[in-house]
Amino acid sequence: MPSTFNKFKYAFLGSLLLIVTVLAAYQFLYAVPQKKCEAAGDWWSFRYRECAHPMRIVDITGRHKQAAGATAAAASASPAASASAAGHP
Repeated sequence: MPSTFNKFKYAFLGSLLLIVTVLAAYQFLYAVPQKKCEAAGDWWSFRYRECAHPMRIVDITGRHKQAAGATAAAASASPAASASAAGHP
């Protein structure tokens, strides 16, 4: 008959092995890919476990930012054109 000490010894070793396995899996599935992703300047999603590249709004809409001086110069050069573009008669 096994002694109580041996039962506790095997229970402790089994739980220790389980904890180490869970921590190693977490490191390889979440922590290491997250560090690689963030080092590249991308966004890491814990929920989907994927690395996403941030997109600029310019890439989505196709509009490019104009210089502030260029829009002010265009508005002052042609007030009638800016009024008609805004929907005013």
